[in-house]
This record gives sequence, structure tokens and C-alpha cells, in this order.
Amino acid sequence: MNLDPGIVCYQHCEGRLFSFSLPSSCYLCGADLSVEPLTCPPFRLPYPFVRASQAPCSIVIKPTKGDFLHDYRSSNDLHIGVTDSEGRVFEYDHEGLHSDYTSSWTQSLGVSVISDPATGRLDPVWLEYWDFTLHTMAQDPTWAEDRYDETSFNCYSFVLEFLKKLGPPGIKTKGLSKTSLCEQLLVPHTTAAAKYISLYRKLRSQTVVAVPLMKQ
Repeated sequence: MNLDPGIVCYQHCEGRLFSFSLPSSCYLCGADLSVEPLTCPPFRLPYPFVRASQAPCSIVIKPTKGDFLHDYRSSNDLHIGVTDSEGRVFEYDHEGLHSDYTSSWTQSLGVSVISDPATGRLDPVWLEYWDFTLHTMAQDPTWAEDRYDETSFNCYSFVLEFLKKLGPPGIKTKGLSKTSLCEQLLVPHTTAAAKYISLYRKLRSQTVVAVPLMKQ
């Protein structure tokens, strides 16, 4: 099941328009779009969320309750986990460290930390070490359910320890904390996702969202 709602962006006259489908007439000037040329050809906005199973060797994030598009607010908690090379999500919560709920991660943000920035490909050496580190931690009694604490020893504690043990390139793991983790890895992704969420929710209550063009 594809969860992408399919937001379309196009431009005809004095503004950039967003909708779930290309309408027959321009929302701003009423021109017949089957005849009038578009200033900007329509394109589909990139959907920022993924199924965790399709984001191997990544840090994955989702709301603790509900999903991003319909339920998430900036004040809500986020749940974080790690996928292995097969896309299985390892997450730490009140049940301890486990990997049996991957199917519930259908709308998550995936953050790759070992892929080549130019090609997006995973380095085979790092991929192997990623799995080794993750599966080794899965056997560690440190992550037993009776040690879990919602505030002081939680899903972020697990991901932080994983990154410190892994030591991936481009990430400052010395002194890594929840705050610095968010600043380094999560904020760029959550900021982009927040814009998409806001636009999606506006389109659920109105047919078209118009954004005026900035005048030079």
C-alpha cells in the first residue's frame, strides 16, 4: 500500500499552486489549463516518509503515537530506532530491545549515515560493520526491559550508544547527546517533513493552496 497522498505543484500566473491533482482551470486567474501553457510544468512533491523496511542501515523516526501526516504535533514525542541491512527495525522500549514490529513502521523518516553522499549507495564494509555492531548490541543484557526508563534510559539511549560504538564518518560521536543527535541528524529531516505535513493538512480542508511568487 502506497501511503504517498500525491501532492502536485504547478505554476500558471502569479503564484505557485499545490493540490492533490491538476485542476482544469487556474485557481488564481481562472484560465483553462487544458489550453493555457503552464509557467512551471507540474511535478509531484517528494514524499518525505518511508517504510522502515525500505531504509536499510538507517536511523528511523516516527511519532510515539499515531502517524506523521494526521496525528503529529511538534510537542509530541518521537520514537527512534535502527534498521539492519535487511530493513528490520531494532527499537528499545518497555519490552526491551526487539525487532518484531517492523511492519508498524510504515510512515517514518529514514536517516542514512553511512551512504555515499554522491551516489546514495551503502559502502559494503560499513554495511557489514553496521550489522555486526547492531546484532552484537541486541545480545547485550544492558538493553533488557527491566532497565528501560521512559525519561532516563530509553530509545534515544540505545541509538546514541549504537552510534558511539559504530563511529560512522561525518558524525561527531564524542560527547554525543540527545540534543546534539537531533541537531546533527534529525532536525534537517524533521524540518522538511513539517513543511510537507502543514501543506497536506491545508489541502485536506481546501482544494488548492496558493503561494504568491516573491517579486524581484
